Amino acid sequence: MTLGVSALAGPLTHWTLRQEGQKTSYQVTVPCTVAGALNEAGFFGPDILDQDHYKAIDKSIFDQPWEFTTTFKAQSGLRHVLRFEGLSYYADIELNGKLIASRDTTFGAYSVREFDITALAKGKNTLKVTLRRAHEGDLNAGYVDWNPRPVDESMGIIRPVTLISTPDVQVQDIYVQPLVEPSDLSTAQFIAKVTLVNRSNKAVEGTVEGTYEGGKFQAPVSLAAGESKQISVTQEVENPRIWWTAELGKPELYHLDVAFCKGKKVSHSASATFGLRSIESEITPFGHRQFILNGRKVLVKSAGWTDDIFMQDTPESIEAQIKMVADMGLNSIRFENIWGKDHTVYDLCDQYGLMALVGFSCQWEWENYCGLPETKGYGCINDPASEALAVRYFHDQVVWLRNHPSVIGWLTGSDRIPNKRLETQYLAIYEKLDYRPYVCSAKGLRSLAGPSGMKMEGPYEYVGPDYWWIDNRSGGNYGFNTETGPGLQMPQIESVKRMVGEKDLWPVGPNWAYHCTASSSVMNNTSFLENAMKELYGHIEDLDDFMRKAHAMDYDATRSMYEAFRANVPAATGIVQWMLNSAWPSFYWQLYDWYGIPTAGYYGVKVANAPVQAVYNYGDNCVYVVNDGVPAARYQIKFRVYDRHGHLTHLEQDNVTSRPRDPRKVGSPVQGPGFLAVEVIGKNYHASNFYCIPGELNRYKWHRADWWGIPIEKYTNMRFVTRLPKTTLGMQVVPADGGYDVTLTNDSDVIAYQNILKALDQKGELIPGTFWTDNFFTVLPGESRTVHCTLPAGCTQAKIGFSGWNAKIAE
Repeated sequence: MTLGVSALAGPLTHWTLRQEGQKTSYQVTVPCTVAGALNEAGFFGPDILDQDHYKAIDKSIFDQPWEFTTTFKAQSGLRHVLRFEGLSYYADIELNGKLIASRDTTFGAYSVREFDITALAKGKNTLKVTLRRAHEGDLNAGYVDWNPRPVDESMGIIRPVTLISTPDVQVQDIYVQPLVEPSDLSTAQFIAKVTLVNRSNKAVEGTVEGTYEGGKFQAPVSLAAGESKQISVTQEVENPRIWWTAELGKPELYHLDVAFCKGKKVSHSASATFGLRSIESEITPFGHRQFILNGRKVLVKSAGWTDDIFMQDTPESIEAQIKMVADMGLNSIRFENIWGKDHTVYDLCDQYGLMALVGFSCQWEWENYCGLPETKGYGCINDPASEALAVRYFHDQVVWLRNHPSVIGWLTGSDRIPNKRLETQYLAIYEKLDYRPYVCSAKGLRSLAGPSGMKMEGPYEYVGPDYWWIDNRSGGNYGFNTETGPGLQMPQIESVKRMVGEKDLWPVGPNWAYHCTASSSVMNNTSFLENAMKELYGHIEDLDDFMRKAHAMDYDATRSMYEAFRANVPAATGIVQWMLNSAWPSFYWQLYDWYGIPTAGYYGVKVANAPVQAVYNYGDNCVYVVNDGVPAARYQIKFRVYDRHGHLTHLEQDNVTSRPRDPRKVGSPVQGPGFLAVEVIGKNYHASNFYCIPGELNRYKWHRADWWGIPIEKYTNMRFVTRLPKTTLGMQVVPADGGYDVTLTNDSDVIAYQNILKALDQKGELIPGTFWTDNFFTVLPGESRTVHCTLPAGCTQAKIGFSGWNAKIAE
């Protein structure tokens, strides 16, 4: 919600920061954390997150209070309110030298607070917020063991501070509840619930006036001195524009302006953006949660978001990431935390047609992270004080997010469920404040609200691409898997060099492990991947060999995960890759790295999520055509099968009518070892896929399954891929449409596997924000492949680099 205010009111963004008792100060932009502001100012030196520099930061400076100070003007004759949307963690707030809130009552990261400062306000005012960091046992923002803890525990003014000025009545909140009947999308209504607060000491009468595209409303209202009141207005919308995910339609949005008026004079105004859509969920006969958008069942294809470890995300960096999510064909993001310094990421989900699953994180469920005693099944929020704070968080965050049409559900637990006393309060609040599906946990648990309908069975560490097709007891392609993935997803070599430093590049050593997870038990080094790599492909020769094999493993496993879930609807209802992005330079759990550069898995996901795609089922050796939302149409499917030496052995084509949520088996079974190339050809449509098919499946130790994954007893043999002969490709680069068209031509009789194209700057670094229509792709014998590279705005040229599995570029 954007507050409309007088000329002198608005967001307070420019502040001075200093450590209490110190003279050195920094000019900072709020919202920010203390560590993030210091990093922006160069306090830690350059590239603090690269190599092992981060662990050398002196954390003791954050044991002291830090002061944020700003000045603002206040117009006389008006009532003035300061709104704080997020302070972390303990805050003393002073205005003009007077304490208006103290840390004994003003604590917690996710509470929204408003203070009427009229009695203290002057023409020019000084506002000081003194903050102390969170300590063990506090319900703070957190990153669990995904990476090192923030050095300042995310201390700061982490969400906006706003001055609201009005002669009397404040429009405190607007909530728009859409009323859409899924069986008839040609009509729609919405309920606008407007909360008004009379800040004056006398009764006020006036009207609430709302305007939106295609309509307006007006309602009389009277408020006693100091009274708060909610006005509810139901509106019919003519020719409604419905909000859809991008794969199903257009994410249509409306804008509502609301003002409280006395005659023709506006006391205060506010606005809200909303969408008209229906969102429901049901528990299938198999116990899985199925989300239903505007009457259509959807397979949720998602990945897990994290904020930057310094909370230094910007609107530009967030939009760059949202564009990447859309580019991969995902339709959702899971926010396991109330992430974001403001509404930017949720606004962008609204605009790009991405569903958002939001909720509370497991950082409050693990004693070794939270610091509170852990109660079996319920996590760490079990004493009256922490329960009261969690209830306040829940109330304030539901209100904060509820206008976003992208938000399709709330999860009040991750690995656990709330205890009954706590959940009773959650449910009472939710019934009054929201209408979306309430989910008690991201795990397969049951609470007062009923079954979660979710599963959290991993894996979080490497499994082969066959796993997703053959597992029927853990993370395989059934139900709604809220957290899973192939573990270590290696960045491209240019990023690796920045992370570990040139001197530690080879062999793999401690600096590599430092950029894995911060888990004390597993996934804290590269050994699991290295072992799997040796078993699959044989001896690791050098750094280049390690990187190409790591990329192939990531691409195949991550692609297969999404393909398997697409091919198993309706039994499959949702898949969330753990994770989408990284809070800092990391090797684990990411579809693009901290620098904004895609991993191999990124392009595997993009291929897997092509609107209509042919995918290989490792379980039954057959190909299936999958389609999540494209209207029914006829397609030609072409197959080319090669033996393990790369010799063409079989050509086949089939025709199929593809319909949404109706996977169709096509063609003959394909046995390995060997290679499979498959194409989907339709009217103005083309998609391709390529597989290295082993002769046998991995043999998993199902009886040894653990939370992190499943050990592999005997690995499949992929050595035939390493034996592909060397070959040479021709490359042509032509400037086109804000970037380049790059054509790779294979005139040989050898398969050119996993060809990586790179847009490089003058320093030889990969350019973030570059979009390739395809990458890490194969060029078949006698084939030419043209892909397009779109450079980011402001970048006019790049050097196109190349790296191949078994190919080089002809000189």
